[in-house]
Amino acid sequence: MDPNLASDFSININAQLFQPLARLGDDGQLQMLQAKSIELGPDGRTWTITLNPNYKWSNGEPITAADWEYSWKRILNPKTASEVAVFLSDIENAEAYQKGTVTDVGQVGVKATGEYTLQVVTGKIAPQFRAKLALPYLTPVPKAVVEKFGDAWIAPEHMVSNGPYKLVSRVNDQSIVVEANPYYGGKKANIPRIEMTVASGDLCAAQLRAYEADEIDFTTCLPPQDIARVKNDVELSNQLNTYALPASEWVQYDMTNPRWGDKRIRHALALAINRDELVEAASSGGASPAPTVVPNSILAGSSDDALKGSIDEARKLLAAAGYPDGKGFPQFTITTSSDRGRPLVAQILQQMWLENLGIQSTISVLEENAYRAWVHSRKAEKYDMAINGWWSDYADPANWYSDLIISDFRQNHFSNNDFTALVEKANAEPDPSKRQELFRSANKILEDEQPMIAIDYPTSLWMMKPRIRGLKHEGTLDMYHVEEASFQ
Repeated sequence: MDPNLASDFSININAQLFQPLARLGDDGQLQMLQAKSIELGPDGRTWTITLNPNYKWSNGEPITAADWEYSWKRILNPKTASEVAVFLSDIENAEAYQKGTVTDVGQVGVKATGEYTLQVVTGKIAPQFRAKLALPYLTPVPKAVVEKFGDAWIAPEHMVSNGPYKLVSRVNDQSIVVEANPYYGGKKANIPRIEMTVASGDLCAAQLRAYEADEIDFTTCLPPQDIARVKNDVELSNQLNTYALPASEWVQYDMTNPRWGDKRIRHALALAINRDELVEAASSGGASPAPTVVPNSILAGSSDDALKGSIDEARKLLAAAGYPDGKGFPQFTITTSSDRGRPLVAQILQQMWLENLGIQSTISVLEENAYRAWVHSRKAEKYDMAINGWWSDYADPANWYSDLIISDFRQNHFSNNDFTALVEKANAEPDPSKRQELFRSANKILEDEQPMIAIDYPTSLWMMKPRIRGLKHEGTLDMYHVEEASFQ
């Protein structure tokens, strides 16, 4: 519930309670929320953010620039250990402070220069930083409340928020209830109260069961085994909403594990997969085959860079690496979440590698929360292979090549000096065409090195009761904002 710490699916709850400075529109322009204006200075590095004083905390107190400065520096504080710190890495000395090489927080390029004025200085010209200002992770927390109650500030009796809703109650692992924030400075919510049930196991299956029992009003996904049934049902098919996503799912290696050190092995495993058959069997039309990790919808992503070859070529590569017909290849484990049909993906991969290459693997399935904790712990712990994915946080290739790959957000541990140099140069390149060219060159290296094998590009499948109006899908992060919705 702490927006400075929350990542993955928890942001869907926090997005109802907390708001960033702006939202990125479909046209790529910033739509102001908590900010009244966002201006970039002539040096290309100094951002002046003027806050809208109409927005207040849910206890009626003003939201000041000091709250924003405190919150972003709290995210970067090494003691906070926030996964979202990577999204502030463009700020001057932010990464050094987060890693502990700079200990004076005053050297970090964020400061309140007035009650409602925040100045942010990036370490170098960073075109992607504008889009990051709309990230739902980068919201403020109330400095006075956090300092008074510590970790307990997120308890319902203490928490105050800056968004359209405020927390009323929470029963851990059971339910969350929020109500409209009377001091919210934007358009007031039409729906005054939201009751959320916390599910376990397969989240998509749990949502659909509750939806069909008329216990909830909309779902954010469908289990693959039910997609065909829903599409063929006259009533349910009319309530199905499909959204293409700038997202990707893959199976990744632990690139620090010596068994994956030979690129021929990585290529062999990639070429031994029939993506069309895999995706059709695992998603029933809920995804499309992914030839590359970065989808074409992302600037510089290109399916032309995909690894090419046949199953026969895969066998030859494995033999050349010392494992003819898979003989002597050590058994490995594929670790996956229990959610979104990924166990079935693991089973199909396991079967294809056995039939096409003669190599054997086992599967470890973890409940979603346990899986996320497992991935986080892989910073220091070795593993074999895992199924993972990435949903764009903001509409810029830096989100993939920098935040995902170089910052190693999913613990893939891929490292390539040429790739890093190209991405860093692209991040500081103001010319759009040159920037795209640099990212494209990095993309070619990524696909040639194959630190992960692209599997599919997911599609968001929502079910929504006919009485709901105005609930919009936020395409970049597959999110929703209940304050925009109403009942017919």
